[in-house]
Amino acid sequence: MLAALSMVCVSGTVFAGFPINIPPSSLPDESFFAANPGTEVNINAGGSILAGEMGDPFGFNGATVHVFEDGEAGFSTIDQFIEDVFVMIDGGVLRRTKFVGSSEGTTLCYLISGSCENGVWLMGDTIMDQFDGSIGVVAGGQAALIGEDESDFEMHGGTIDTFVSFNDESSFSLIDGTISGALQLNDDASATMYGGSFGADGFMKGIGNVFDLDGGVTGDAFVVEKGILNIDGGTLGENSALLNSSGVDPVLNMYSGAIGDRFRAFDGTLNIEGGLIGGEFRLGRPTGDGSGVTLNLVVKSAMLDGVPLDLTAVPMEITARGGLELSCVMLDDTVNVLTLNESAVAGEDRIRAGATVTVALDCEGDLNGDGSLDFFDLSFFLMNMIDYNGDTIFNFFDISAFLVDLSMECP
Repeated sequence: MLAALSMVCVSGTVFAGFPINIPPSSLPDESFFAANPGTEVNINAGGSILAGEMGDPFGFNGATVHVFEDGEAGFSTIDQFIEDVFVMIDGGVLRRTKFVGSSEGTTLCYLISGSCENGVWLMGDTIMDQFDGSIGVVAGGQAALIGEDESDFEMHGGTIDTFVSFNDESSFSLIDGTISGALQLNDDASATMYGGSFGADGFMKGIGNVFDLDGGVTGDAFVVEKGILNIDGGTLGENSALLNSSGVDPVLNMYSGAIGDRFRAFDGTLNIEGGLIGGEFRLGRPTGDGSGVTLNLVVKSAMLDGVPLDLTAVPMEITARGGLELSCVMLDDTVNVLTLNESAVAGEDRIRAGATVTVALDCEGDLNGDGSLDFFDLSFFLMNMIDYNGDTIFNFFDISAFLVDLSMECP
């Protein structure tokens, strides 16, 4: 009975029981893991696994694989899937590996220290967290990290030496750390950024893309072709743009944070309540009249060429051009000044004549936008069961919050 509960290694053969240490043992075949769920495998200095083609995907049946310093796992010549495994890289190296979740369970990967080299691909119910270490050393023009099909990646520190690509319904979170290359979002992928930085020439191309920028610094020339960019902290890099060639236009919402210099908004809608707009801001394409793009400013107060605007909660459209200055105190007390040039003037803003610019005071309870708080707003609220406090549930607390705002007065 005791022999059956212990691990015995004879000529590289491994039997169930204690953790499998490599070396001196070697990796069992897939049938071993099928028969022994939750096996622990330790890859120590000088050890390596999965160097050859071993079945794709290779199922670990809930095994935990530790890759310690000077240990190595992965594939040297081909990309191959492994599934139903918890991999912890703690000083070692993982090479050319694809992870996929399975019907049996979620696949996990933690990069604690060490490196992932020659690319990492996440699919299905796969979750990867990077705490330190590095991901990269890939051939030119290839992504260091690809996320697809509801996979999830969080970066808490460390580095990635080239661009990352997230697609389908995958999600990306950057808490801290440095990505030398761009962030690319396609299809219905989402991203959240609290800190850290990524490189230039990133983009959002899917209608279902949502990027929440709450901190950190994005690379320059980040282009939003479709989807929604929410800025509530952090800085959007210089020369970034809302720039769409066809289909549904993008939306940018900003509550705080900053948009870098030379931002181009050629298509879509910008709703700005707070934060700073950088210099040489451009609204509307340089060719044509600039129609097709809208800037909505929600403010505490505004002046046009030094004269205070008499605002109500109903948006006032600003049609003036000719170099007049629109100065706005935003809801977070930042001040934005836009020079209303219709044509390009060196070092100044350009607001094309056909571009729509509106300014309004904040009136949160005015749900139907008629400039007053009354029964019609209450009716609209109840008919649509609006999640007014943003907790994703409609209940008494939404009603209470709305009634407080309804009791206020719109200017």
